[in-house]
Amino acid sequence: MLEGLVHLLFPEVCTLCQKPLGEGEEHICAGCFNDFKPFPSVLAGGAALKSTVRAHFGEKAVPSAAWCLYPYRSSGSLHEAMHAMKYGGLFPLGELFGKRLGELIRQGSAPVGFDAIVPVPLHHLKRIERTYNQAEALARGMAGLLALPVSTRSLERCVYTDTQTGLGIKARRENMAGAFRPGRERCTERVLLVDDVLTTGATMVAAAEALKAAGAVEVAFATVALTEKE
Repeated sequence: MLEGLVHLLFPEVCTLCQKPLGEGEEHICAGCFNDFKPFPSVLAGGAALKSTVRAHFGEKAVPSAAWCLYPYRSSGSLHEAMHAMKYGGLFPLGELFGKRLGELIRQGSAPVGFDAIVPVPLHHLKRIERTYNQAEALARGMAGLLALPVSTRSLERCVYTDTQTGLGIKARRENMAGAFRPGRERCTERVLLVDDVLTTGATMVAAAEALKAAGAVEVAFATVALTEKE
């Protein structure tokens, strides 16, 4: 948290390498961004994400469309950046990654045509622990580029769940069972569901099921990263 505070006070240096930022750079320098090694094409990350969901939850759970920026491992510069965003208080990184994700979606050949962006919500107690929801920051970064509203009240997290890190697929399913419910606002028909990292898809599949129960006809997935097998 102290490191995050330092970078909030001195945003002119790279969060990862501490080198001065160049013109047009925000929070992370171009060199460190290049180290993240994105998927080889605009559509490759989404295809990999769909494949992961299909392998763990079957064809019915596969989203109508999907986008993902980076393969993810539990070490390296991308891991450091994501950890700083999620736990280190560097919430501006969320909007930065959201802008990158929005740019990726705009580059896709298929028309977007969604009604709203829905960030995967945190339970209210976990939000107090972390002070903010990184998925909401991602959604805000995407919203301007995609000209879409961010809906934070159409989906609620009603169960306080333990972290999914280190859990197998069965435990992840059980952990997320009944974790979401429709929120206070009416759900739009075509939803772009957003989160930071997808590992098996348990969280996003459970969230998508709740959105569909609330009236969503189509739910697409967008994440910054997709966990690779190590």
